[in-house]
Amino acid sequence: MDDTTDHLHRIDALRADPAPGIARLPATGDLDAAHRSLVEALRPRWGVSRNLATGGFVDPTLDDDCGLALTVPFGGRLVELCGWAVRGRWIGCGIVRDDDGSPYLVAVTARQADPATACLPAAEAEAKDEDEASGARWLRGLAVVTGRPRSREWPVDWPSAEARLGTALPADYRDLAEYFGPGTFAGFLNVFLPGPPPGSDAPFPNVPCLVRNAGRLAELTADLDIADVYYPHGLHPAPGGLLQWASSEQADQFYWLTEGADPNRWPVIAHSEDGDLQARFDGSTTEFIHRLLTDHRHPFSISELLDHSDFEPYEACEPDDPSEDRRLP
Repeated sequence: MDDTTDHLHRIDALRADPAPGIARLPATGDLDAAHRSLVEALRPRWGVSRNLATGGFVDPTLDDDCGLALTVPFGGRLVELCGWAVRGRWIGCGIVRDDDGSPYLVAVTARQADPATACLPAAEAEAKDEDEASGARWLRGLAVVTGRPRSREWPVDWPSAEARLGTALPADYRDLAEYFGPGTFAGFLNVFLPGPPPGSDAPFPNVPCLVRNAGRLAELTADLDIADVYYPHGLHPAPGGLLQWASSEQADQFYWLTEGADPNRWPVIAHSEDGDLQARFDGSTTEFIHRLLTDHRHPFSISELLDHSDFEPYEACEPDDPSEDRRLP
């Protein structure tokens, strides 16, 4: 096991403890190089880090909203420190000097106020972990922040859709599709649906089909130049491949990484249009959308651009021209 892989395992163990903590990371060779490698390895998980300390100087503008809590345990011994806001935690890694002046690599966690849960009613913000893991908590949160307290009750033929895809789908995505139906979150995020209600062939403009899109992308990746865009991942139906479930008005793409047998544990992989930003989100689909709308620390957040979040439903319509009939199969 190389140093970076070992460091990632130790950071995962640190994150598993709900209390703030510090872990010394054993490293061989150049500490600066080891630190850079670790930051680069964490970037696909949590996006671009914030530089909290550089060259022995702590950023004087830091406050509780910018990772100050990560610097507190080290006093004046910090050499380098990068940090990420991950849900209700700050997570950092860096280089610190020991009492005798010897540098070592370190990982640290600290609590932070969570902007996403601040948007929820008190009962939702205090929901139990098992409810959070199911995605039900975040679906109810989306209903609150978008002002849609009642389900649209949009029926979906899930056995047919999952058979065509060759995989089960996350339970909270299924609940999301049935609750909201076709539409757009904040005029920004379009969630793909597997098809129209059973027995209906009504066209829904601007609603990409989850199943059809998966097949189209799989065909495109026969072109190696296209396949390189998704490196180091393949595309579904390749084992552990990416399965797209949403896109943005800015052409960002959002996928599930279909690793493991339980789709409820699939992480979200987000790609910016220009490919400069790729972020991994280890949480449910509904939590990802909720944070995109409410949490300004989310790598793809639009919360600071919104006066309020909403959901605009699409309604069936008869196209004026046959070429505009983009029916969900």
